[in-house]
Amino acid sequence: MSTNPSKYKKSSYFMQLALQQARRTLGNTKENPAVGCVIVKNNHLISAGYTSVNGRPHAEKNAIKLSKIDPQNSELYVTLEPCSHYGKTPPCVKFIIRSKIKKVFFSLVRGCSIDARYFIM
Repeated sequence: MSTNPSKYKKSSYFMQLALQQARRTLGNTKENPAVGCVIVKNNHLISAGYTSVNGRPHAEKNAIKLSKIDPQNSELYVTLEPCSHYGKTPPCVKFIIRSKIKKVFFSLVRGCSIDARYFIM
């Protein structure tokens, strides 16, 4: 899918696409929130993902694994701050860093999270 939004509307446009992904699994993620994620490289959507049924894997991991193009130096738009702790799954932040994604944009910060400013890449 080729996209060319204006530079002022770019992040809003891609975040809307991430929200559309989140809606796909709304109500089916058990204790985890329904999260959507898109990966963009050179203003082209290269992958999309959402939280799987029953809450795992998370949206970020699904989007990265589904990408047929190397996500290195891309931008990731996700509807909720990527997890940065070990729980039932490893932290998504580590997976994002290993994928060498250049920038991460998220719309919400978890209420009980560690200061998210330190995880913005």
